[in-house]
Amino acid sequence: MPVAVPLTDPAPAPFKPRPRAGRERNTEAERVVADHLVMQITRHRQSGRAALLTGDLDAAFDELGAARQLEPDLDRLGPSARQSMPRDWELETDLTPLARALSARNHHRATDAWRQLLDDHPARSIQAEAAEWLARDAFGSGERRMGLRILHAASLLGRGTDPDAFHSAYKQAGLDPAIAFSQYLAASRVDRHTARAAGLRDPLTGEQWSDQDPRWWARGSQSPPLETTDHQVESLHRARDLNHGKRDEGWLLLAEGDYAAGPLGVRTIGRNVRAGCADATDEDTFVRIRLAYEGAADRLPDVAWPWYRLAELLAWAGFAERALDHYAQAERRSLGSRDAVRATRPLLRALVQAGLGTGPDGLPTAARPAPAEPFKLQLAWRLRLW
Repeated sequence: MPVAVPLTDPAPAPFKPRPRAGRERNTEAERVVADHLVMQITRHRQSGRAALLTGDLDAAFDELGAARQLEPDLDRLGPSARQSMPRDWELETDLTPLARALSARNHHRATDAWRQLLDDHPARSIQAEAAEWLARDAFGSGERRMGLRILHAASLLGRGTDPDAFHSAYKQAGLDPAIAFSQYLAASRVDRHTARAAGLRDPLTGEQWSDQDPRWWARGSQSPPLETTDHQVESLHRARDLNHGKRDEGWLLLAEGDYAAGPLGVRTIGRNVRAGCADATDEDTFVRIRLAYEGAADRLPDVAWPWYRLAELLAWAGFAERALDHYAQAERRSLGSRDAVRATRPLLRALVQAGLGTGPDGLPTAARPAPAEPFKLQLAWRLRLW
């Protein structure tokens, strides 16, 4: 009998993607488009600047705004088309004179002009000038919390505001400045992913802080941002603006040291310093963290937190004798409420002992404890200082 031969499927042919035909630019057409755009933009600029000189601010706003909206179309053209532009061509329409003229007359379109100008990322001095105007406009229109956010941005740009004025503005906005200061310190210790999971919200906007628009001048109707807010840096800057006295400065320095150390603490930096393999960045970070904790210890004489931080930092860096001295100082001082003492002191002790090599080396540092809120100078330390 004949033997049946099993049927086998033929091997599939290897997949070869069809190459996509590259789109060739029509150089001649792009040059024609570039010439047309240059002519239109030039006409709008000349009309807008002429209207600005004659005092017709509405026409100046429309014409210069139209010129600015056409300019991105030139960026989409090829290099050969852009070479045909005039040699002295102004790449961007300067909206600063328009915004200043509108502001001088308290024109209702001055706010829109400053916002359009800020979208172009001008110099810091122009940004600070715009922030002052927008903050004044926000407070005048009753948007006090939006005005506070802009005031904080202006302070970061070099136009600082007195802490007493910040405290007064917070109270007028219905916010307790002491509670806000505590919230900002706590937010600076929470990384982006944890903040998103916990639903951390900005006290001034009510939005999810880590995902909100970093453009403090933008309105909700504008295009979505390309980047998100670094809420830790922003919260530290706001806390610095609310710093009101020596004790607040101590809590702020403690938070700045924790932020520089990162969520995992000082183990890696300390080990690199001990082994002598730390690069310049690690050495600079080590010095900044140490100075921040030492400044906090000087301004908070009754608080154990900066002393535990210093002991942990120096223990991992190999300065065992100094670490033991700081550890002894920390044991004599307070961590706040009794619940905080019971919950955090064993963890802080274990972190220091791990750095000294006398404790559990595998202690998870991701749960590094931090003060829940600033607390005042206690009575026993008041009597000792007197």
